[in-house]
Amino acid sequence: MKLLTSDSIFNQITEIVRSAQESMKIASAWIKGKYFEDILDIAKEKNIPVEIILRASEFQDLIITDDRVFRKIQEAGGKVYLCNRLHAKFIIVDNKKAVVGSANFTEAGLSDISKGNIEAGVFYDSSDGEEEIEKLISYFESIKEEHSHEFGKDLLGFTLNPVKSHSFEFILIDEDVSEQSYVEIRLNEGKVLARVTSIYAYDTGFFANPFTSYESSVFAPLEDFKKIFSDDRDKEWKKSAVYAYISGNGNRMKIGTAEVVGIIKEGRLDMVKKPFDVGEGVYKVSKDTLDTLMKKTSSGKGMILPVKVGTLEDSDIDVFIDGKEVINKHMLIIGTTGSGKSYFAKLFLGRLVQAGEDVQVFVFDPHGEYYNDLVGFLDGDSIIEHIIFEDTILPVYADEVIGLIKDAGFGTLVSGNSNHARENNSKISKVVKPSLKLTGFSSENLLSVVSSLSTGNSGIEINELREYLKNIWGEYTLSSQPATIDKIEKGLKSDKKVIIFNFKNITDPQTRVNIAGLTMQELFNENKRTLKNRIVVLEEAHNFAPERGYGDVSSGRDNLALSMAKKIASEGRKFNLGLITITQRPAQVSKYVLSQMNTQAMFRTMNSSDLDTISTYVEYTGKDIINILPSLPTGVGIISGTGVPFPVVVGVG
Repeated sequence: MKLLTSDSIFNQITEIVRSAQESMKIASAWIKGKYFEDILDIAKEKNIPVEIILRASEFQDLIITDDRVFRKIQEAGGKVYLCNRLHAKFIIVDNKKAVVGSANFTEAGLSDISKGNIEAGVFYDSSDGEEEIEKLISYFESIKEEHSHEFGKDLLGFTLNPVKSHSFEFILIDEDVSEQSYVEIRLNEGKVLARVTSIYAYDTGFFANPFTSYESSVFAPLEDFKKIFSDDRDKEWKKSAVYAYISGNGNRMKIGTAEVVGIIKEGRLDMVKKPFDVGEGVYKVSKDTLDTLMKKTSSGKGMILPVKVGTLEDSDIDVFIDGKEVINKHMLIIGTTGSGKSYFAKLFLGRLVQAGEDVQVFVFDPHGEYYNDLVGFLDGDSIIEHIIFEDTILPVYADEVIGLIKDAGFGTLVSGNSNHARENNSKISKVVKPSLKLTGFSSENLLSVVSSLSTGNSGIEINELREYLKNIWGEYTLSSQPATIDKIEKGLKSDKKVIIFNFKNITDPQTRVNIAGLTMQELFNENKRTLKNRIVVLEEAHNFAPERGYGDVSSGRDNLALSMAKKIASEGRKFNLGLITITQRPAQVSKYVLSQMNTQAMFRTMNSSDLDTISTYVEYTGKDIINILPSLPTGVGIISGTGVPFPVVVGVG
């Protein structure tokens, strides 16, 4: 140990800095001037890592340690930590040599006795024993970790009054932040994760709105406001005056608002139950923070079947949805035409069946759009069963056949209390059943049912009815019911991972609904026995499960697809049968079905009634999320609900 006086402090510091090979640690209440810059230049030249703890208990501290100091530290690649109670002054080099004393790293502190303050200090090195140096290193680390903040490039700003447990505002110092991005507050008990919901720009030299913002004062003097706007002045003069005022008085800043997602403790996202302090640093969220969470569900549990769907917008952080949550609790996919909704659905399904060995997907495809795309996602069709229905009519309720006959103008065959009408109704009812196992159409066709009807004494020739129906629908359409049943059964018996029911050729909306209803009913009943992991996908769900009658599709009890969609939505989770509802018009989909979709993938949506439906019937969607849906670019969506850790803005890919 060696005593140092004002005449020897700087020389000793310079000597040990010149000998540095590994590291340099400095604690000083204030730093400023050429002496300190010389020390930094040496460290920069030798490429020595530098850590510096500074005092920041009041604004005056940062007047002394000015912005030039921070620029020099940055140029040297150093890290700065701010402590509001720091008074210690010392330097440690290579964890082997140290100078401790009363001198700050300023001109006055490091100058000789004739020019600066009268200071004193001591020099230690390993020859004095490693124990004392180790104590000083430990002291530096405790000040840094427990009593200081690191304000590096990822610091965005500071929280403002008032901080609430669920939201806060913060002033932006670094403007490298955008709406819907994520930030974090670093507390001793954990990291608070928050989503930026909006950013406002202010100019303190200009005027706040004095008419509509009761919380805001007029930044610029009210007299200036009156001078420009209240007098009867020329319009062009007013424009010029405002421009000049901005130019001469401008002092711009931005304020962000954020919704708290939760606090991360030991890798788990918990609820924030009390507000943190005003003035906490707001940081750009770190990759480590997000990587910790992205394969967890909203309950904080690890995903059972993680399926990658893209990356967080403006980042390279992978986003996953838990396929098991989709199987157990269903998923809604919404978006206008061209928003990326269908691409997302196909990508998700393709990766889901590849990620889960025992997952089977049944797609109800109204327009034949899935097969080619899924072949691309799956590198071939080896695991796809593509069932293409030819045009047909497949009634599941007797009233459908009776209505067909009445519409043809032969109502007396099935109406009234005549014996032949009752007999005909009975014949129809024996064949037409809302059950795949019970329907007579597995062997009979619609023409044969019509041919078996009794005319009684009506004078009607059955051939007239047959010919009329064939002219309207075509003979194949009226006789293809057994072939249609065979195709449904083939799909249900398939052991391939993806079964696509292609309805492109079917012109009768009711038949499309009936085929879907029979298939879903059979899947539901089978899953009650087998508990296989299966998912039903309703593309353009408003065609199968409408809230009100959509086109020619009923929303009543006679819609078997709607009845089964409701049943799967409410009970399917008990039997590992999931439901994915896809639509561009959520307002036209059964609200009951929507309310059961516990994971949501939402793409650009613009219709006001659809947005109202989302906000009413879809959980986990805050008002700010609803507000940005109309402006989402193609291929960018918001995923929320139980299948993800928190609502995320994702670029699909």
